[in-house]
Amino acid sequence: MRYKKTVRLILISVIIVGSIGLFYSNVLQPPFIHITDGKDLDINRRGRDSTYIYTEEILVAHPPKDTLERMKMMINYYDTAGVSLADLKKQGDITYYFMGFSKNTCATRKFHLEKQRNVECNSNETYIGAICIAPIKESPDKWKISISYNLGTEPDADYIGCKTKDYILYDERDSNFYEKHKDDEIVRYYRELRTKTTYKG
Repeated sequence: MRYKKTVRLILISVIIVGSIGLFYSNVLQPPFIHITDGKDLDINRRGRDSTYIYTEEILVAHPPKDTLERMKMMINYYDTAGVSLADLKKQGDITYYFMGFSKNTCATRKFHLEKQRNVECNSNETYIGAICIAPIKESPDKWKISISYNLGTEPDADYIGCKTKDYILYDERDSNFYEKHKDDEIVRYYRELRTKTTYKG
């Protein structure tokens, strides 16, 4: 009888210690983990020419709950640590740039950091959004910068993907783009960051 109580106490202690360890392993994560996947052959153009996509994944420990604040967080991080449009153009062979943002969870760390591709990450719960830069189809010499964000409307059990909405931050075809969108808070926020830091668009 005493032996059973001792075993039970040990099991309870292990569970408590494990739970505390798991809690602090998530709480004490750095604000951002930056993962650079780098250049990879663009599968949409494979066989025709050597063009590449450039991918970076950012794991965010404590993303804002408000959609507007999440968008500002992504824009601010890109402005601080992303590859500028000018640098992408200089490389010459990159046709698409993607900086994706996801919540920093045990599953996303295994998937992105440890490259365990069999781990299921429910994107409806973990995906935040992305900054994308690409040439415009109708005008290949002109580029646009856009942001997408997770609408979060799909069922939790759906692992196929999440619904997103795209938002243009900069369009090289329109010399008056910022003037036309001066009343748009997100475009204005991006524009103000551009004027304060290194040229990004």
